[in-house]
Amino acid sequence: MSLMKSSTAAWAGSAALAPYVVMKTYWAFGGTAGRPAGDLAAQLRVNGAPEVLVRLEQHGLDFTVVAALVGVLLLAALALPWGTRLPRWSLLVPGWAGALGLTPYGLATMVAAPLGFTVGDAEGWSWWVGIVGGLAFAGLGAALGVCGLAYQRRTGRGTDLTPSAARPGG
Repeated sequence: MSLMKSSTAAWAGSAALAPYVVMKTYWAFGGTAGRPAGDLAAQLRVNGAPEVLVRLEQHGLDFTVVAALVGVLLLAALALPWGTRLPRWSLLVPGWAGALGLTPYGLATMVAAPLGFTVGDAEGWSWWVGIVGGLAFAGLGAALGVCGLAYQRRTGRGTDLTPSAARPGG
């Protein structure tokens, strides 16, 4: 028995992303609260980011928001019936990778940010940005884990055959 329905987990994971998307959208429209100083696109370029990410940032579209929206689509595919029409691996591989990577990263970020620990050059970042980001990553990761497990159980090979039914007389 699962702890949570996959549709509930998908909604919870999406809701965890909402403050992050709002914050990034606010920054895209010129807001400065919590935003690091300087040109983020230029910082991406200096740090060797692919040009497509730099161009997205130059046009006010943070690549992590695009990734968050892809994560919501993945949650929907794992939780809703139409997802069963897709190849299992195309949902389970990114789902489990996201769960195993994002959950601990998000949790660690929520602990580290208020203590003053940051990743890279974070001059100008406010501690609450780490909480917002950590909540988004951990929430999405945990939801991917719940939805991935439910999807795997729903679509697994041999789900109609239990070990006791497989044995003669069982």
